[in-house]
Amino acid sequence: MNATYDPEDPFFRCWAKNQCGWCLDEKGCSWCPFTQACVPNPYTVQFLAPVWDKQICPDSDNERWELRTRPLGCRVSTVTTLTTIVTVQTTLLAVLLVWLVVLGVGWFRKYHAKQEAGWWKVWRRLKIERWRVWQLARSSDSREQDPLLGA
Repeated sequence: MNATYDPEDPFFRCWAKNQCGWCLDEKGCSWCPFTQACVPNPYTVQFLAPVWDKQICPDSDNERWELRTRPLGCRVSTVTTLTTIVTVQTTLLAVLLVWLVVLGVGWFRKYHAKQEAGWWKVWRRLKIERWRVWQLARSSDSREQDPLLGA
């Protein structure tokens, strides 16, 4: 097989670059940091290339998820990007769930406040009754309020 150099071929364009910055300046190329290789990356969403192509980097066992792509740059790998995306999405989901719980509790209290008696009012009544019992016990024990040294 006789291979000829074609400057438009992604293989030749990418493999000629030997630094991450130069590699990422070239359209359709990504950087594999452990082998320091610039590889062709034909995927539309380049940082997801390891999902579809296990052999995207020369050392696919160790650096598959360490791929550097445009526009993220030389310091951001695929695993860092995916971790950030999952963390942000999970945080937003947690905030949404807390907000829905708060709205649900507010709706529940508003709905049941219209009812005559409810279990939440029982707790309020018990609290008031305990306060009254404590006040009565305090007022009935008049010796507690007497001066210690006498009059």
